[in-house]
Amino acid sequence: MTTNKKAVWREKLAQARQELLTLLNALTPDQWNSSVFSENETWTVATVVSHLIDGERGMSIQIHKTRKGEPTVPEGFDINRWNAGVKKRIGDLSPTELLASLESTRAKTLEGLESLQDTEWALKGRHPTRGIITIEQYYETIAGHDLGHAHDIKQALALA
Repeated sequence: MTTNKKAVWREKLAQARQELLTLLNALTPDQWNSSVFSENETWTVATVVSHLIDGERGMSIQIHKTRKGEPTVPEGFDINRWNAGVKKRIGDLSPTELLASLESTRAKTLEGLESLQDTEWALKGRHPTRGIITIEQYYETIAGHDLGHAHDIKQALALA
């Protein structure tokens, strides 16, 4: 069963990432600096990609902690405050560096996925926005995060 589940999630993660990469690889340098969100602080395309890297790293850590029976994020965790620090955590990377970081982060995510046992898919941890979710739902969230922000970027750049 796990082999099938692993194959399903490898494919879903690959499809979501490919959609994102197709978009990002077609952008000009100016588009990478275009505003996507501007509520409190302006997030450019580069900031959104930094956020995707940071978010995937965080969810991979949460999956690891869930597997070990450790708490993931505390109840009341302030996701907005966390997201506001993304530039400090990731740094000011070039588009090439961001794309490489997306690739290396995904490789580590897939290493974790490949090591899962049948019994671990249903283990639960606390996600900062979704609440208590299973390990399988973490992978769903990672794929959906790529797709959601690819859509945000397309809309911001009038490519949708």
